[in-house]
Amino acid sequence: MVSLLSDIKYSLLAFFRNKGAVFWTFVFPIILFVLLGSLLGGTSGPLTLYYNDSDHSQMSAAFIQALNSTNAVKMVDGSGMNLSDQLANAKISCYIVIPAGFGNNVTTALASGGKSSGSAGIQMYYDKSQTTSLAIVSVVSTVADEFNMNMSNTKQIVAVLPHDVATNNVSYLYFLFPGIIGMSVMSIAVNGTVGQSARNRATGVFRKLATTPISRVEWNLGRIITQTITLMLSLAVSIAVAWAFFGISMNINLMMILMVIAGGLVFSGLGNIIASFVKDEDTATNAASALTFPLMFVSGSFFSVGQMPTFLQYLADVSPLTYLNNGLRDAMVTGNMSDLLNNFAIVAALGVILFVIGVAVLKWKED
Repeated sequence: MVSLLSDIKYSLLAFFRNKGAVFWTFVFPIILFVLLGSLLGGTSGPLTLYYNDSDHSQMSAAFIQALNSTNAVKMVDGSGMNLSDQLANAKISCYIVIPAGFGNNVTTALASGGKSSGSAGIQMYYDKSQTTSLAIVSVVSTVADEFNMNMSNTKQIVAVLPHDVATNNVSYLYFLFPGIIGMSVMSIAVNGTVGQSARNRATGVFRKLATTPISRVEWNLGRIITQTITLMLSLAVSIAVAWAFFGISMNINLMMILMVIAGGLVFSGLGNIIASFVKDEDTATNAASALTFPLMFVSGSFFSVGQMPTFLQYLADVSPLTYLNNGLRDAMVTGNMSDLLNNFAIVAALGVILFVIGVAVLKWKED
């Protein structure tokens, strides 16, 4: 235990003395998150609003035209779509339903002098986690108010009835942040393990370690604990930046930390396997990048796997980073405990297997 703690202590000191390692651990994830969040997290131009007109009257057509004329929303006829399923499956963010009899209800309310106030209801279904849907709710409500003013001056004839629907959708920033964490776990674990193993082999440190009491298992555990500590520090900084720049907060819990540790096991093992086959330090670094760079884009770190081409989805299915990203999103965003436990079980099992293989192939001495 003393040798393990000493190894962790001096590994952390060496890490913070390495400016490049500090940059890639703390600064690069923040730069990536801020850039992608700024580029892809916002919206520009008209917002898409799907509608189902079950009335097909002049009055309903006039209301749809009034919405379209604002240029704030782009009206799309969803009469041939299952809008409820589309919303539940995160394919759309909101839609409105103009019920049958809408035009007659407006005419009746006007004839009665506005005594049937609010009798012509328009149902609006939306996901409040999407900032665009909240903006559309505001647009529709404003248009309804103007519609009422034009018809009856003050009477509220047409009422918008919003319904917040529980969906599988989250805003892009909430989707992106766990992916950045998963990417950081992979990059730090693989690059750190490969780089240090290659340096230790090139400088003869491994041969010297063979004369010390520390075992290969303890040395590898020291790598994982060291990387976990730096990852937790990096995570704290990233959370603060996410809150400061975008006003978002994440659910930090025990399962999220366990997912990070399990991910460290997986990618430290992969790093050891790479380092055992590639002896040269520069070549080892390139080999690590050749693994981590493609996995960033096929494992759902930045974009949903379901939006990728089919052949890339097959690659995502065999990528451990996919299950790490999904587990982090389950723990930090959706709270889906069943999916979280499944993803954690996959990552933890892979972590144990790859850690054992990585320890087995690691050589204290050169052949």
